[in-house]
Amino acid sequence: MYTVEELHQQNREISQLLDVLGVLVERRELHNNPFVCELMGRFREKVWIHLVFENNTVYAELANDSDKRVAETAQRFHDSARRIKKRFAGYVRQYCMAEISDTEHAALLEESREIFAMIRDRVRFEEKYMFPLLEKHAQQNAV
Repeated sequence: MYTVEELHQQNREISQLLDVLGVLVERRELHNNPFVCELMGRFREKVWIHLVFENNTVYAELANDSDKRVAETAQRFHDSARRIKKRFAGYVRQYCMAEISDTEHAALLEESREIFAMIRDRVRFEEKYMFPLLEKHAQQNAV
């Protein structure tokens, strides 16, 4: 199992990739650039692994908490991961498609902004609510 500090580190890395990719996707001429696509692949992998791990551990730990508010927060957390995975599944492949028109690029840019915002919101939610709940839950169960 990951420690909470390792989860914080994963979030820092995801946020740093978001910072870089947020700039790169704005540049039309960098669409399908092999280095940008490599970063997109790393981003996809980090986000996907992070979401899957959290679903299997953090959500599983907190979903059955005796405090209903904790269980409800865990459910919102779980629902957020499902929404992100659904939108994120084909995004990277689409971004790294060979040639696209200006109209397609504009739509992809809008989708990039929405997905990046969704992931940033998720990271903030984790940092503000989920990780403190997880730490509190672990302390209560250690006693």
